[in-house]
Amino acid sequence: MSKTRLTYSRIGFAGTCIAMAIAFGWTSGCSSPSGGGDPGTGGSSSSTAGTTGSAGNGATAGTTGNGGDGATAGTTGSAGSTAHGGTTGSAGNNATAGTTGSAGNNATAGTTGTAGRGGTTGSAGNSATGTAGTTGTAGSTGTAGRGGTTGTAGTTGAAGTGVRMDQDGVPLGKAGDTTSTSKKYINLGDMRLINNRWGSDALNCGGTQQSVMINSDKTVGWTFTRPACGGSRGDPDFPEVEFGVAPFGTTSSLLTTPKFSSTTLLPIQLKDLTSASVNIDNFFISISGSSPYWDNNVEFWISKNDPRTSTDGGVYAEIIMFTGWHASRLQQTVGWPCDKSGSVTAGTTSYNLCHQSDDWSSGHWRFFNFNINQGPYSSWTGKMDVKALLDFVRSKYSGFTDTMWLTRIEVGTEVDDNTSGTAKIKNLTFEVNGQNRSFEFAQ
Repeated sequence: MSKTRLTYSRIGFAGTCIAMAIAFGWTSGCSSPSGGGDPGTGGSSSSTAGTTGSAGNGATAGTTGNGGDGATAGTTGSAGSTAHGGTTGSAGNNATAGTTGSAGNNATAGTTGTAGRGGTTGSAGNSATGTAGTTGTAGSTGTAGRGGTTGTAGTTGAAGTGVRMDQDGVPLGKAGDTTSTSKKYINLGDMRLINNRWGSDALNCGGTQQSVMINSDKTVGWTFTRPACGGSRGDPDFPEVEFGVAPFGTTSSLLTTPKFSSTTLLPIQLKDLTSASVNIDNFFISISGSSPYWDNNVEFWISKNDPRTSTDGGVYAEIIMFTGWHASRLQQTVGWPCDKSGSVTAGTTSYNLCHQSDDWSSGHWRFFNFNINQGPYSSWTGKMDVKALLDFVRSKYSGFTDTMWLTRIEVGTEVDDNTSGTAKIKNLTFEVNGQNRSFEFAQ
C-alpha cells in the first residue's frame, strides 16, 4: 500500500574331527573333549556328517565333525548350563553350513559359523545382551554380545513443547491474541497480521483506534475507528495480512513491517516465477461513519533489487486490486473516478484497470489500480491470480524485466478519515510456484 494513495540398529564351535575322519578314512566316531560332561559322539565317514553330542552340565560343548565332500554339515551341540556355546562346524565342499548352537543358560552366545565352499553362513546365536538405547533423544544402537544379535535402538523422544518463533522472536499466534500497538504484528506462520497505521502515524493523529486480532473461531481481522486526521485521503491506515517482505530495502524509512520475509517463497525473481495466486475465504467488512472512505484490496509489489539484502530495494511498481469500496468512491465529486481502461481475467473473476501512474509517490514507483468486475463486495470469496495480473501489466506497459523481484502480496483494508468498522477473513492461502501457505496458529 503506497504512502500517497489508498490502497513461509557361541554358536557351536566347528570341530575338526570330521575333517580328519574324511582324510584318513576313519570309521570310528569322534569324541568331544571332556570338560565335566559326557563326551559327544562324532560323525561317521559317511557322506552325511554326524551330529555333535550335547555337552554336560558345566561342560564345554563338543565340537562338530566336518562334513565330507558334498555332505551336509553337522549340527552344533547345545551348550550346557553356564557353558560356552560350541562353535559351528565348517561346511564341506558344496556343503550346507552348520546350524548355530543354542547358547546354554546364562551362556554367552556363539559366534557365527563360516560357510564351507558353496555353503551358506550359519546364523549367529540369539542370546546376546544388546544394550538398549535410551528414550528421549533417539537411542544409539545397543552393543552386540559375542556373536549375539545387536540390541534394538531406543525410541525417539517426543518433540519439545517450544512454540515456533520467527526471526524477531515473535511466537506463533493463537486464538485470542490481539494488539493495538502501531506496527506490531501477530505471527501466522508464513504470514504476518500487522497493525499497520502508517497514515495516522504520519499525520500524528492520536485519535485513531485500531487493533488486529485472531478471533476465537480462528478467523483473523481488525477493528478501526479513524477520526478526521487530514491528509486529503492520501495517507490511509492499512491493517493487513502480509506474505513476503516490503520492497523498500533494509534501511528505508518507508518500512512499516519487518525487514525479513515472512516466508521462504518470497521474494522471487520474475524469471523464476511460474505461478502466484491468493485464495481468499470470505473477506468480510462492516463499515460505519459519517462519510467513510475505505477499500478492501489485494496488492503486490515489484522491486529492482532483493530488499532483504539491499539497503535500497529499488521499488518499481505497486499493483493493487480492490474487491470492496465505499459506494461513492468512484464518483467525480467525492471520490476517485477511473481514468484508464482494460480488463483481465485473473482467477475466478475479471478485473478492470481503473488508474495508472508512472510517477506515483512523488516519482518513487509506478502504480496500477484494478477494480473487481461487478464490485464492490462487502463479502468476497475467490481466487486472485497474481501472475495473470502481472503478465497483463507487462504486456501493456514496458519497463519490467525478468531480473526484477516479486517481494510480497498483501490483503488488507485501507481506512481513511471518518471511518469505523470491522473486517475479518476466514482463511487465506498464498501460492507460489505450486507451493501453498495458509494460516498457522499455536495450540
